[in-house]
Amino acid sequence: MKPLFITWEYPPIKAGGIAAHCEDLATTMADQGHEPIVLTYGPEKETEYRDGVEIHRIPSTNNAENTLAWAMHLGHQIEKKAIQLYKQKDFDLVHAHDWMTVSAATGIKNTLSLPMVFTVHSTQKGRDGIDSQYQRTIHNLEWYGTYEADQVITVGREFSEEVKHTFEVPDGKLNYIPNGVNLEKFDQHNASFNKNNYALDWEEIILFVGRMYPQKGPGHLIEAMPEIIDQNPHAKFIMCGSGATEHYKNIAKNHVGDKVYFPGYVSDKDLLSLMKNARMTVAPSVYEPFGIVPLEAAACETATVGSYTGGMKDTIIHEYTGLHTYPEDSNSISYQVNRALDDPGWTEWLGDNARERVEDNFRWEQISAWTTGVYKKTITN
Repeated sequence: MKPLFITWEYPPIKAGGIAAHCEDLATTMADQGHEPIVLTYGPEKETEYRDGVEIHRIPSTNNAENTLAWAMHLGHQIEKKAIQLYKQKDFDLVHAHDWMTVSAATGIKNTLSLPMVFTVHSTQKGRDGIDSQYQRTIHNLEWYGTYEADQVITVGREFSEEVKHTFEVPDGKLNYIPNGVNLEKFDQHNASFNKNNYALDWEEIILFVGRMYPQKGPGHLIEAMPEIIDQNPHAKFIMCGSGATEHYKNIAKNHVGDKVYFPGYVSDKDLLSLMKNARMTVAPSVYEPFGIVPLEAAACETATVGSYTGGMKDTIIHEYTGLHTYPEDSNSISYQVNRALDDPGWTEWLGDNARERVEDNFRWEQISAWTTGVYKKTITN
């Protein structure tokens, strides 16, 4: 099968989880004998072949007044490239990821008469609301993608219900397929780790990984920090991610001084080292369609304290692979983090269980097979 992936981010260019999702899915499909072709953003250059995947990078404008205008320009360029490639490649279908690809994917679908699959990774309504005209335009693009698609994939079980009701998607075209983890990447990682770059020898690392925006809940973790440190002075918080970093840094410094460190963007190599050496990760998200951080931490045998919301209802099993907290509740966060810090042996047991559960339920080989099953249903229908 020869699917055409349309994604606005693909490693090494990445801003969130879509890049890793598309790369792991495409490379796994290639391992299984399929021929995925990726059209994505990047400086235009010769075709790249990596891990069995053919990748074409297409530039967008540097003069766009906002992300929406930038995405529309990129979509137009991707559509032109797809039509050009179709003469030699003869794709079986187009698989779009996220709202930024809707204009390109629907144009390709209708111009080339191809079946279309659309994976919804989150919604504008859930992320930021749909109060402004700008937000409503993105919301409408998401609706249009679900309308035009022959089949829709969502990455979270509860999130499927959100997509179904928000966009009125019929049951017959809605599919829940979770995200996965490339366990080989975690198992092959053996880079040395200098803890002194982040914390003192006697301090326990509590790790946050995510964009510094309200959706990911960094402010709620910061509010919980003083109570955690009062009970566990050896705690040290490492807050990894880009976004409104300075805003949260200033608040955190006022709360706990040098007991928190913001390294900003952290390379994959260093991030894996941090996950393997952290006592736990904390995922205090307010809105989380899936939540990949608990699975990545689990691959490192590290437990996660995470909000009982969205996809983390599935990726964390309370008191077996991690601990749940009430969303937007700093007291709940401090209580559960302190429970984990007070009993290191129990926390290690949670991490071991989390790893076993990832091995059994979130391998890309199975996720790829489910996805190609949706492809076959799309083409048949």
